[in-house]
Amino acid sequence: EIASCLVGSEMCIRDRGRYKVDCDVLTVRTGPGTNYDWKKFNQLTPNAQAQIKELSNSRPNGLVRGCICDVSEVKGEWGKIPSGWICLKYCKKA
Repeated sequence: EIASCLVGSEMCIRDRGRYKVDCDVLTVRTGPGTNYDWKKFNQLTPNAQAQIKELSNSRPNGLVRGCICDVSEVKGEWGKIPSGWICLKYCKKA
């Protein structure tokens, strides 16, 4: 599945694949939207926790800048990763 979106004045295409987090902390949610609950640090996969520990001095409730995520499904601007759902507008294709 491929989704398109508008970022500023540019059209972007969101599809499955590898992404890199491009914000300080990116909330991981239980579903594709802000109406879904967010996940705490200890609810993320061991791989996500290890990346966060390596890139950050803290354990925020979300992914940190530089985390690499494999997106298996896209719904609008949301991508499904093993830990849950993230908003792809805060990520760059890796």
